Amino acid sequence: MLTTSFSIMDYLVFGLLLIISSLIGVYFWFKSLNNTSNDEFLTGKRQLSAFPVCMSLVASFMSTNTLLGLPAEVFLSGTQISAQIISFIIAIVLSAEIFMPIYYRLDILSVNQIPYVAVVLYGPALALSSVTPLSISSSILMVGAICTFYTSIGGIKAVIWTDVLQFILMILGVLMVIIQGALEVGGFQEMWNINQKGGRVIFFNTDVNVYKNDNLLNVIIGTTIIWSANYCCLQTQVQRYCSLGSIQKARRTLYWNLPLLILISLLAVMSGMAIFAKYHDCDPITLGYVQRPDQLMPYFVMDTLSQYPGLAGLFVACVFSGSLSTLSSGFNSLAAITWEDIIKHRIKCQDDRHALKITKLIAGSYGLIAIALAFIVGNAGTVFQASISLVGSMVGPLFALFTLGVLYPYATAPFILVFLMGISCTGSLIGFISGIICGLFLSIGSLLHPKPKVSLPTTTDNCPPDVVKDVYLKSMAFPNSSYISTYDNPEYR
Repeated sequence: MLTTSFSIMDYLVFGLLLIISSLIGVYFWFKSLNNTSNDEFLTGKRQLSAFPVCMSLVASFMSTNTLLGLPAEVFLSGTQISAQIISFIIAIVLSAEIFMPIYYRLDILSVNQIPYVAVVLYGPALALSSVTPLSISSSILMVGAICTFYTSIGGIKAVIWTDVLQFILMILGVLMVIIQGALEVGGFQEMWNINQKGGRVIFFNTDVNVYKNDNLLNVIIGTTIIWSANYCCLQTQVQRYCSLGSIQKARRTLYWNLPLLILISLLAVMSGMAIFAKYHDCDPITLGYVQRPDQLMPYFVMDTLSQYPGLAGLFVACVFSGSLSTLSSGFNSLAAITWEDIIKHRIKCQDDRHALKITKLIAGSYGLIAIALAFIVGNAGTVFQASISLVGSMVGPLFALFTLGVLYPYATAPFILVFLMGISCTGSLIGFISGIICGLFLSIGSLLHPKPKVSLPTTTDNCPPDVVKDVYLKSMAFPNSSYISTYDNPEYR
């Protein structure tokens, strides 16, 4: 039976994360009292160390989508998603050898940023509210305010060093789930055997079907585009590796970042296997204990670890660390874009101190906007799912546009060369817009005519007596399975 009671120790552990994150911002604010440079606030004057930047690169995009979404994907569809490791390698090589040297030599600060911070802020609040005492409103206000505070006063250095703390917490949280999951079922070997018997161990599904996300081809193509776009043309990542002292240092940092990406991705997959091993024969989704798959991991923690004071609080800190790292990166990056692309050339600042105040105000303003939008997202119902789909449809055309600009020198050629070569910036723009239109068409179509939900089988055949009694008292019926017939497994018939 699930308990959602936090102990005092849980609250202390979770509160400690928020306090330390704030203190990091205060520390770098205090250190920079005599520094009035806007460049220091946004890029650290390109004097950042490789170690924290490496961890920050991972933490910025390994958000709650990885901590909550990836284990749920494994529970529902198996381990085929682990093939995204191939995409990591492709994305890092592209960014380190092609895109990063060009950005660095051009000495540019702003490239692009997709404003998804409100969804990142709302996501963990939604998932955790149903299985912890934390309400959605209190989570949004508390985490959003603290993240806005340390980002707006501490700048890029505060963002990166809090990312280091949050990366460590994410690793500890996922390890905690894996170890507890193995103990619950009798060891790692048994955990593997249960997943194998349940059809979750999938690495080379060579079926070709564009409507399913559990085959090798779709995973590699889809995640390669997503991760390449993240590392090659999104502001949060570009701003970090261009804040290092040299091209060689930036390249080394990107390659050092690769094993950390692989590590946390594999750990997230293993945590999904641990959750399936625990609930393969007493599925909490079928029983109605959780309404969404991304609530499985919080449910597991509250179900199995709440008996140990402080561990449930550590997990909540882990999940919100994923949110904080992405939020702080987004606020700082959006401030950089707004200053460089909109304000810098339109406002005459008295001195660098004046420019720094404006940039800090911009970062703080984006934090407040994200908090407000997170509440709007919470009331949007299906619009929330639609927004994720619509934003995702733009990643491919965006990456294609940047790739064209980097690899093809005539994409922005003067008119006479355009006439001779037959290509121009107008053609690039038309291609970009066409790609977005096609992506939106597919996204909107998938929302209006959704495909059937696909999941591998689970059962409720071996639920404990207290669970059976509780479910029966609530619904006067007891469900016996949850699967799509096309994925039927003889083991569970």
